[in-house]
Amino acid sequence: MTIRNNKLAAIAAILTTALTLASCELETSDNGKFDGFWHLERVDTLATGGNLNLQQKRIFWGVQAKLISARDIDKDQNHGYYLRFRQTADCIITHTPYKDNWHQDKGEDGGDLPIVDPALLAPYGINNLEEPFLKERLNGSSMVLRSKTLRLYFKRF
Repeated sequence: MTIRNNKLAAIAAILTTALTLASCELETSDNGKFDGFWHLERVDTLATGGNLNLQQKRIFWGVQAKLISARDIDKDQNHGYYLRFRQTADCIITHTPYKDNWHQDKGEDGGDLPIVDPALLAPYGINNLEEPFLKERLNGSSMVLRSKTLRLYFKRF
C-alpha cells in the first residue's frame, strides 16, 4: 500500500506543479536586440558636428520589457531614471520618465517621482519628455540612435 501511496503522492505533486506553472503568466520581452545593458560611449550634436566622448564615463541604459533604466554610476550608483518606451521596426520612442527614488541607506522605496523637467535627462542623451530616436544601427554589440538633435553611440556591456 505504501508504494501505491508514493505513486499517488508523486502524481499529485506533478499535477500540482503543472497546474501552478500553467496558471503563472510569464512576462517575456519582445524587444529583440534592443534588450540589454548599453554603455553610452559618445554623443554627437547634429547641428554643430561636435561630439562628446563618454567612453571613460559610466553612463548606462538598461533595457528590459517596457522600461529603460538610465543611470550615471559615477554620479550616483543608487539612483537614476526610468522611462517607458515604444518600439517600431526603425524607431524607439522614450516617454513617461520617472526618477528612481530608492533610499539605499534607509532600505526603503520613496516612490518613483514623475519628471517634468527634461533637462534632468540630458546627460543620458534624452532632451524631451517624449522623444523619438531613429535606429541607425542595432546589432548584438552596438547601437546608434538619432534624435532630432543628437546621435547616441552605445556599446553592449
